[in-house]
Amino acid sequence: MSLAVQEFQKQDSESKRAIDKYYESHKEELLKYPNLVPTFDFKTKKVYCVYKPRSVDNLLKMMINLRKEEVDRNLKKFGYWERRHYVYRQLNLKESKKSKKVCSSKQSNPRINEFTELAKFFSFAFDVNAGVFVHLLNKETGDTYYQPTESLKDSIKLSTILQSPRFNRNIDLMYSLSTFKTMKSATDENVYSIPLIQIDVDYRKIKQYKKMTPQQVWQIILEEEVGKTIPHPSAIEYGHQLRLLYKIKDLYIKKGSEASKNIARRISKVFANRLSEYGAEYQPITSHGRILGSINSKDGSTIKMKVFGHDFTIEGIKEEWLDPLPSWYLEWKSKQKKKGKIIHLHNTLTLNKKRLRDFFRIVDYFDGDLDGRRFLCFMVRSHALLAGYSPDEAKDMMFELNERFKTPLKKSSIDQDTRNVERKQYAPKNQTILEHLSIPPQMEEKLQLQTIISAGEKKRRNRVKKASQYREEVYGNLHISKRILIEEEKQKIINLLSQGVVKKDICIRLSIQPKTLQRRIRELKKEGRL
Repeated sequence: MSLAVQEFQKQDSESKRAIDKYYESHKEELLKYPNLVPTFDFKTKKVYCVYKPRSVDNLLKMMINLRKEEVDRNLKKFGYWERRHYVYRQLNLKESKKSKKVCSSKQSNPRINEFTELAKFFSFAFDVNAGVFVHLLNKETGDTYYQPTESLKDSIKLSTILQSPRFNRNIDLMYSLSTFKTMKSATDENVYSIPLIQIDVDYRKIKQYKKMTPQQVWQIILEEEVGKTIPHPSAIEYGHQLRLLYKIKDLYIKKGSEASKNIARRISKVFANRLSEYGAEYQPITSHGRILGSINSKDGSTIKMKVFGHDFTIEGIKEEWLDPLPSWYLEWKSKQKKKGKIIHLHNTLTLNKKRLRDFFRIVDYFDGDLDGRRFLCFMVRSHALLAGYSPDEAKDMMFELNERFKTPLKKSSIDQDTRNVERKQYAPKNQTILEHLSIPPQMEEKLQLQTIISAGEKKRRNRVKKASQYREEVYGNLHISKRILIEEEKQKIINLLSQGVVKKDICIRLSIQPKTLQRRIRELKKEGRL
């Protein structure tokens, strides 16, 4: 069973459980008002009641004395349009001649043809057999949803999705041009394949095309550019602007490889540059197209589409429409990349040996009088095995640590309690060890452990190290104190002032701020040296 099917079953079971629970708690009300139908809202995760007549006769009772237009609206709303002739007779309404000539498919639902056409396009575009997902975006509300590709290829399922409460306003509905491995996110890392590459032609920002329609701009591009600078697109989408779509065969993303993503980006950039005079722009691989028949809120235009059915291979586009790579490219790519800075980390053996020394140092610091004896024995035996010692050597090392305790534990007891480390060793984090042994940050500085230190102690040691390096580089003395440096600075200030040097020049010579100089002078006056 694919992940998509599992997800749908999960949603269905969730709504069914919620509705069943609602039935149990509101049984009397629902029996009293049989026309109220509980409905589950996937967005709010709540159940609310919607009025829905149980039969066309129930609907007739509420439509007495209504105009014909209102009757038609209610018939379409509640799904009884096919029974309209019966309703007209019961309400003594006349059926106009014009309405008889209208095709029944158009009367039943004007969007059915759009759903069928859109499902055919999705079948053409998303020709993958894997259980992957397309990202659907309701830009008006900012809500995002994921649907399996198979659901979008079925016109009935697609109509159900797009007429659900999530999308029924039909404003700014969008779909991803790439497919995604999971429903986690619509990011580069989650891309499974890139079946569609788009060129967004924002022609309205170009003065000479600003007042034209998308069809007129497409006709110009078709005559001037298609077949010369760019191939004929697989489909075009137009409404407020114009979008060219290219169907790419088998452009899957291999794990750990950026090659497929890079070639898709390159195609989009090259074609966009060639159509730059029409306002074309490069779009990332995670960009979206607009749903056929949806409304663009920018100007209220309805999204339309023309599908030409062309599909392309990457090799074909590279050979016919992309410039050849520079002669130096293959040689450059084959060369080994420059090695980065080598950072020597502790290997497993070194780290565990240093940890063993730290455990013994902790016990010696407290003269064996501390809590956590059993934990320390367990840690020593485990880390000894991780450090490469034999099981017998690890056990002897644990007994040696136990002998250093003020009150040693029984050998047989700790041997039995720590025996499982021979099957599986444990190496907890430094913070876990410190918390278990109740060692506060102030104690870490006194213990001077090598590896078992907290993040705060690590930062403190780095500060001390950097300060020492700075003193050695600037003053040539690693251990010189700040007090001595201040005293030397004060003596220089006294000498310069006695020579009549102005304060501004003193700051420049000693490389200090004016505020620092003022502070030093105040201190000297307070000490009686000025």
